[in-house]
Amino acid sequence: MKQFRNILMMAVAVSAAVSLSFDAFAGKPGKKRPVLDGSVVSVGRPAPAVSSEQKLNQISVPGIVYEPDRTVYLYPLGQGVDQGIVEDGTAVTGGPVVSTGDVGPEKVSEGGFIWNVSDSARIDLYIPERCNGQMVIACPGGGYEALSTWNEGSYMAKWCNDRNIACAVLKYRMPHAHREAPLADVQNAFRYCRHHAGEWGVRQIGVAGFSAGGHLAASAPTMYVDSLTRPDFAILFYPVITMHERTDAGTRDRLLGTEKEWTSREGLTHEQWWSRKAEYESLLEKYSLQNSVTPQTCPTFLLLSSNDKIVHPSNSVDYYRRLVACKVPTELHIMPVGGHGCGFTDPGVGLDMPVCRDGLGNCRAELVSELERWLTERRMEYSDERIELYSGPKTRFSHLPDSTVLLYPEGQDVDMGIVENGVTVTLGPCQSNGCTKDELVEAGSRLKYTGDSARFDLYLAKNPNGKMVVVCPGGAYWFTSVKSEGAYVADWLSSQGVSVAVVKYRLPFGHWMAPVTDVQNTIRYCRHHAAEWGIDKIGVMGFSAGGHLAATASTMYVDAVTRPDFSILVYPVISSEPGVTHQDSMNNLIGTRAGWNKRADAKADGTDSSFEAWRSNSARYEELLGQFSLDRQVTPDTPETFIIFSSDDPGVSPENECRYFDSLLRCGVKCEMHALREVAMATASSI
Repeated sequence: MKQFRNILMMAVAVSAAVSLSFDAFAGKPGKKRPVLDGSVVSVGRPAPAVSSEQKLNQISVPGIVYEPDRTVYLYPLGQGVDQGIVEDGTAVTGGPVVSTGDVGPEKVSEGGFIWNVSDSARIDLYIPERCNGQMVIACPGGGYEALSTWNEGSYMAKWCNDRNIACAVLKYRMPHAHREAPLADVQNAFRYCRHHAGEWGVRQIGVAGFSAGGHLAASAPTMYVDSLTRPDFAILFYPVITMHERTDAGTRDRLLGTEKEWTSREGLTHEQWWSRKAEYESLLEKYSLQNSVTPQTCPTFLLLSSNDKIVHPSNSVDYYRRLVACKVPTELHIMPVGGHGCGFTDPGVGLDMPVCRDGLGNCRAELVSELERWLTERRMEYSDERIELYSGPKTRFSHLPDSTVLLYPEGQDVDMGIVENGVTVTLGPCQSNGCTKDELVEAGSRLKYTGDSARFDLYLAKNPNGKMVVVCPGGAYWFTSVKSEGAYVADWLSSQGVSVAVVKYRLPFGHWMAPVTDVQNTIRYCRHHAAEWGIDKIGVMGFSAGGHLAATASTMYVDAVTRPDFSILVYPVISSEPGVTHQDSMNNLIGTRAGWNKRADAKADGTDSSFEAWRSNSARYEELLGQFSLDRQVTPDTPETFIIFSSDDPGVSPENECRYFDSLLRCGVKCEMHALREVAMATASSI
């Protein structure tokens, strides 16, 4: 990433007078922004002579100083008075609901952190000269103890403004077990911004939050009170979601109070103690926000890292599961690196990267691209303008394979593979799939009845980067989609310097080891020739049922030669559980439950027990279901994995991918997962 010149500027002093709006930066030179007229904010006391923002710049160096156009205090008369902002005699916002008990001046610490926000709860407004109609209310994180106002505040405001998106950075009160306080602040921020949206050119207001601020941002779309306080969209970065197991305990305790405080019996009657215990359990459920998702929850974008050691990724995955169950438009992006607190340290906004040290590394560009696209899609929901989301060239695919390798030259009834110069390169077919029909290519390039003709098409990259991918097209184990999930994929990968082998594997017809044997033999062949092709890593990639096959190869390999170096799974079938799996794929792989459980009549001579055969078959079927539920087969030796799928896939439930990710994470396997919308349609058409 490019490094940028450090911009060192001292913040302009905060100044405000009684009964005047605070507009310290509207007239700063060299920065054209509209002056925000028409707002009269009743400030009950003058601002401090030296602001927290000034103090931060005195003790620590920001990556970039980005000044707001205006700061608006939410409770001009202080949090001890039940009044919000009044403009021209009209109550624009509500009161503080509750006082947190904080008194005295704010405190600051290095890195842009502000502590002890109390009467000074406020929003910093950043309005671009030509707003595109969107606004984001940003909630910095800090464990409900402090606010990371640079990394998760002003840096994001700069990123938004660079894209003509308005931003309001919320400096909310820390709860100190007064759980209503932060939520009141974000809801009042929405009320204020909705009141002024017209003059700013804003038509759609969403919320963004980081860590504990992510919990607050997720509270806004699940605990809103009316249309004014309901966000139009939500962006959640490594959010705390649950209050139970795998939460950040400090965040929970500062929001709700500690379990010891709630459950201590000292000085209480039994009824009082019992009531408090019950109330605490109720609050744990209420503030575990996945429990409050409904079909009316706004569209949501989640971003986190699989190596986050502070807020467990299951927080986001469980929230995502509930959003999908309620059919809420949602995307989930789990990066392999970044840890916790990577924030908005995007070098593209002019940050000094030696100061910021972006933990996301080269994943940052991917985040920016995906978030830009997602926000554009949200804008299309209210805009009349036509927005081209994909402007790349429309490619015609004509790349033919360099060669085709037949896996079983003697046919699948002969236990022999490929022999070159007297050396056995691959093994035999293990078993026949019983197919004797001639191969058939149906409409849509669907290849059926592959048997003796099992093979792979080889595409060698012209400018190889050392990587090779063995591709397994999908087709419910009933056919293989050799064009859209084979040849097109090979064409794109080879253009990126990746060599490809597209496997036209045998379809199982109840012979469940046939497909994975073909993939393993393809890997054996490619490893044998890797040096001459300039290959140092061989991975496997699969789509749908082919994704199940690729995951099978990644978990059921037999030796170091057949173990892939990495795995790419595209909307894969993973589980065999009814209601979760793609049932046709599982039926075609191992047979139907009815077929296995059919009770045959005993032979007339009494030498065969139909009961014993039935019981044995039934047990074997259950064993196979467990074996081919691949989330159960993950070990710490499973290769690093990339997963991509669609949140609204009607055929393969996203629960498949979530279960596999859970298992990878539990075993410490490096992994990355992306849930998009309509990826099943987009994958084949856009690569």
